[in-house]
Amino acid sequence: MSRWKRSIISTYPTGRLMFIYFGIGVCILILVFAYYTRQIAQLNKDIESQIEIFVNLAAELPSIEDPVLQERLLKVMRQELYAENRERRFSFIITDADGKELISQGIDTELDEKVNGSDNVSLTIDEKKLLTSSLERMKNKNQPRKIPFLKEDRQIAGYFFHGDAAPSEMAHLPFAITDTEKTPQKWQMWKDVLTTENATPEEKERARTFVHNTPAFARIQTSPDWQEGYFYYEIKSFYGLLVTPIVLTIVVPLFAFGALLVYQRIKSYEHAAIWGGLAKETAHQLGTPISALLAWAEMLDERSQETEDEVVAELSTNMQSDLERLQKTTTRFGMIGTEPTKTNVNLKVVLEEVLTYFEKRLPQISRNIDINVTPHDVPEISANSLLLQWVFENLIRNSMDAMQKVDGHIEIEPLYDERQKQVIIRYSDNGSGIPKENQRRIFEPGMTTKMHGWGLGLTIVQRIIREYHHGSIRLINSSPDGTTFEIRLPCNLS
Repeated sequence: MSRWKRSIISTYPTGRLMFIYFGIGVCILILVFAYYTRQIAQLNKDIESQIEIFVNLAAELPSIEDPVLQERLLKVMRQELYAENRERRFSFIITDADGKELISQGIDTELDEKVNGSDNVSLTIDEKKLLTSSLERMKNKNQPRKIPFLKEDRQIAGYFFHGDAAPSEMAHLPFAITDTEKTPQKWQMWKDVLTTENATPEEKERARTFVHNTPAFARIQTSPDWQEGYFYYEIKSFYGLLVTPIVLTIVVPLFAFGALLVYQRIKSYEHAAIWGGLAKETAHQLGTPISALLAWAEMLDERSQETEDEVVAELSTNMQSDLERLQKTTTRFGMIGTEPTKTNVNLKVVLEEVLTYFEKRLPQISRNIDINVTPHDVPEISANSLLLQWVFENLIRNSMDAMQKVDGHIEIEPLYDERQKQVIIRYSDNGSGIPKENQRRIFEPGMTTKMHGWGLGLTIVQRIIREYHHGSIRLINSSPDGTTFEIRLPCNLS
């Protein structure tokens, strides 16, 4: 929390090599996928150019006058459009000049049959929506083509009645042309050709009798007229082939990034295990000499009582106190990496022990620092009291190191959140604060802003709170006016 910054960052040659390896691999994959995408795009372009021939054929079909040839070509086209296990890549709609759909192919089998059928079959609402949406999509994709087509609109204009005649007498073949009501309009009865306009009533009656008695006749129909219409079509691209390399280009780097994160996490766990093992081994190695020193301090205390030497008695008492404190510290380090024993802990008692420890050391500091605990009634928590003391000692030491003011103040306020069933501890000081660029990294191992220390204090605090007590700690705010932390611990209400 000082204005000076010093970061201790471990460098891992293996990590750098892995990062370079993944980076080179990703670059190679990107180049391969770029080449693959280019080839697929060219293939898709070639396929569309081939389908364009099919499009031109479909556009010409309505203008073929030979109905047999037209039907055969339509049959071939339908076989291609509706082949089983084949995705439809080409579809088209032909409309008249007014925009009414006359022919539909390749959209939906049942819909096409209804639109193309000779009977006026009404479409359902869903079919109308499908037809309309398909037409709109085709309009947006490709320019419509204006085409001529023969609309089958033949109508009966009348009848042709005829008799029999020898081949040599074909010029005098009797016949009668009538309207749709079979009323004679024009006829020939072995003589001149007559019409209703220049025939006498007797001749008209004779023509009606001929029509009535003649069984041989043929219908007279109008010829279909050429109409103008519009040809709309759609070609579906092979998006699956185009999307695949793009997806792989995204997935592979993500996979590589995930592998790198996993590798870093494994390295982090390895280093944590090394630190934990080192701490436990250090605590083990210190345990024996500390026990011996405690024994020597007790002997010194007994000798002072025999000689009634007050100076030696005071020295032995202080030595025992410091050695007990050192033994408690080694016990804390011995708990790292193992599940600590938890009991029902009164937070007030823990804070009182922390204050008692610092009260003996505050007079040795040149600055005036006041540590105040705001009393509130909070439930007991399931915790390890030694580790909780370590948490507050580390926080207080950090505040004292960052205290550049003449009068320093540290405030600890425990509260109870009844809704979340948690004990909340507000810890604040009026130190110089944490630089903004370091606030996100304060819990990282090795991160320190002091010219001394290893940057593990807040890391240990976070681990004790989160991993050992299933709580949380976060930085509320930090500025030149001070720093505030919030600690949350689950309550023991059982």
